[in-house]
Amino acid sequence: MSRGTIDTSVILKDNLKSALTLLPSTNLHRGFIIGGAHIYAESLALPLSSTEPSVDRVLLTRVLSTDINCDVFLDDFLRNNKDGVDWKRASHDALKKWVGFEVPEGEQEENGVKYEFQMWVRG
Repeated sequence: MSRGTIDTSVILKDNLKSALTLLPSTNLHRGFIIGGAHIYAESLALPLSSTEPSVDRVLLTRVLSTDINCDVFLDDFLRNNKDGVDWKRASHDALKKWVGFEVPEGEQEENGVKYEFQMWVRG
């Protein structure tokens, strides 16, 4: 994209509610929420629905190392689900199939930090 050109494939909104109002007018196959702690908490609190926008899976990079200095953490969505719908960890094959590309399996390590890619499915 050249300087000064506006990318019309990206739409930015300043809150979750206004972003979700766009979904019925689009042909999106999938929407992704990339936020901060507040937007994650707000989106995970949405009730699971087949007719309204809701979060039905979490693509998670779980940090396994305990000796790193972090000051922000994702709320424990497994314990804090308010609608009582259980989350289940998907298999690695299901993760690869859903994202449509190869994903490293099992424990990974980069610069001394151990982590794992996971997918959790709701419902």
